[in-house]
Amino acid sequence: MAMHIQHPCQSPYCQPATARSLPRLLLLLLACLLTNGCRTTRGHTFSSERPEKHTWATEHFVVHSDHPLHSDDPLIRELQDVRSQVIGLLELPPQNDLVHVYMFSDEASYRWYMQATWRDLPPRRAYFVGTTRELAVYSFEGQHAAEDLRHEFSHGLLHACLQTVPLWLDEGLAEYFEVSSAADNRISPPHSQELAAARAEGWNPSLFRLEQITDFRTLSQRDYAESWAWIHFLMHTTPANRQVLLDYLQTLAQTRTPGKLLNRLEATVPSWALDFDNYTEQLIVSAPGTASDLTAGQAPEIN
Repeated sequence: MAMHIQHPCQSPYCQPATARSLPRLLLLLLACLLTNGCRTTRGHTFSSERPEKHTWATEHFVVHSDHPLHSDDPLIRELQDVRSQVIGLLELPPQNDLVHVYMFSDEASYRWYMQATWRDLPPRRAYFVGTTRELAVYSFEGQHAAEDLRHEFSHGLLHACLQTVPLWLDEGLAEYFEVSSAADNRISPPHSQELAAARAEGWNPSLFRLEQITDFRTLSQRDYAESWAWIHFLMHTTPANRQVLLDYLQTLAQTRTPGKLLNRLEATVPSWALDFDNYTEQLIVSAPGTASDLTAGQAPEIN
């Protein structure tokens, strides 16, 4: 079966696990088998199976887990909230497909399954994997579960509603919605700090360059930060900028060959380059620890 692998969570909140995690896990399991105490334990059972004991289904997504879930479970509320934001703020059309969320009860079981099933994928805390069979989010219960799910579930919703999603846009929107709606203006301090470091090194933003990238493995943290910044710029500045994004998303729902968003931006907002450059400075100032280096503490004007 032909598979289309989508993009893992690679934001500053979701750092890659060490490549030695799995070998260490194998050594621990071997050690347990060689000891009497571990032979009889009924602790974790590692397998290549996904969580399927319990499901919680809605019209738009299904959560699979190893323990029962209920409507007021924080996980369910988080997913419902993210869907409401993504669909509502982006004015997306109705979903064409369900999004399946597989929540492992612990990190070790999740990593065991991912290594056994998706051997070519680098280790990450969470993944969205889109195939011809289903749109699936994989994650595990833990302190980062909410932010990981906001990112990966956003990917799932975009691909459930649209025919295609350019890589930079896919990641930019996922990074945008990964930031909790409770955060002030969805500012991401790690991304703002990354942009500050980039600007100090003479970096210049380029949406043209981002639109040429098609392999998520080539994306750097700077690319993720810039993609987030473009989305933030389009969503939080002028009605004209926002409409360019919303119209483009509608086109993505209708065709797999939508052209480049940059062309639309150039035609609609002649001052887009200068506007984005100035807005980037505001995003940089908004990050803790960078304001004094740039504008002597002036408050950013972000709507």
